[in-house]
Amino acid sequence: MPRVVTVVHAAVDRPGRNAYRLAHAAAHVHLAGPHYADMLRRAGLRVHHSRPNHGARALVDAGVFLHGPPGDIAARLADYGRAGVGEVVVNVAGVYAEHGQPDAVRDLREILGACREATT
Repeated sequence: MPRVVTVVHAAVDRPGRNAYRLAHAAAHVHLAGPHYADMLRRAGLRVHHSRPNHGARALVDAGVFLHGPPGDIAARLADYGRAGVGEVVVNVAGVYAEHGQPDAVRDLREILGACREATT
């Protein structure tokens, strides 16, 4: 059986942040691709490549883009493992694009710390 790896966009919920903007910053190039939009539609999301803003909303609303407290994000990441995913890549590109490297690193540290706490 092949190993399954997935990339999951995530951002810690903090004052002054908008999950939809973060999702758009992270994935707008992908969301504008017909093949990517088709994949998401096949998974049940209502998206169209001509409207990446709406696609970003769909990612957040469907829980594809993880946004919330670090512990909640860690719990949702654990769901991927229970579903058979062998490796989860946590991508904080939306935070990096909107708020810079220090905030992106802070989010990643807190999310991975919560993942570590959940497994000990």
